[in-house]
Amino acid sequence: KKAHKEEPAMLKRIITGTCLVLFLLIPSFLFMDTLFLPAMLALLSAIGVFEMLRCIGQQKNYLLAIPAYLVALAAPFGAYYADIQKQFFPAALITVVLSMFFLLSLCVFLPEKNTPNSVALTFLLCTYVVVGFCSVGFLAKNEDAKLIYPMIFLGSFVTDVFCYFTGILFGKHKLIPRISPHKTIEGSIGGTVCCMFAFLLYGFAISRFFDCKADYFALAVTGFILALISQLGDLIASSVKRCFGVKDYGKIFPGHGGVMDRFDSFIAVAGFLAIISTQLKIDFFH
Repeated sequence: KKAHKEEPAMLKRIITGTCLVLFLLIPSFLFMDTLFLPAMLALLSAIGVFEMLRCIGQQKNYLLAIPAYLVALAAPFGAYYADIQKQFFPAALITVVLSMFFLLSLCVFLPEKNTPNSVALTFLLCTYVVVGFCSVGFLAKNEDAKLIYPMIFLGSFVTDVFCYFTGILFGKHKLIPRISPHKTIEGSIGGTVCCMFAFLLYGFAISRFFDCKADYFALAVTGFILALISQLGDLIASSVKRCFGVKDYGKIFPGHGGVMDRFDSFIAVAGFLAIISTQLKIDFFH
């Protein structure tokens, strides 16, 4: 009976996942140099912020919510179009400082609806979502963007898929049952190994079809790190839901949930890949 119940859910997940790949992820790569990518990131960022605010019960606190939506919509455009050092980072610093003082001032003037705990949590979770989607914009501007950008999907979706299927086939020992009762240690190991293999395979394919040489050691290590980050991003989002008694962040993606159910590991991977490629300046292909 359990197997019969899981089959429609699995089919729904597969159909939705296929549609995401065909109509969102592939176009985001093909039209990386157009308005499509920052517009898509801005939309996902704003929906993700809405889902977070709704999860913590702050979506109707409009003095908090409306500025958060505006920042969520504007920041991905800034990350994509502005000069990172000369324009985006100064603007981001100003936004962060003003946001902190604005939110904390609400605790002074409107303490009935705004406590230090609520505004701190709002700031932390909204910043986490916005920074994650902005990181995708950073990577799309990288001089090796065409080669680096697909690694976000390898790090997040490959890990997610193979954690799921490895867990179904071999999972016996629970990973962190208080947060995610279905995740297993075997699934985690399987997803990590498959992610590393996917990065190596990707490097081999790039070296064959492009005039460059892949650094397989850097790819393997990065695949390992991003696989762990992907799983941690998933667990972080799940822990927030558990804390507030929410099953799913939304229903926009049938079988998957909301933006923060589907892109929780994606934004975590994007953030760390942005650090690895743009700040640590790891050269995967030369």
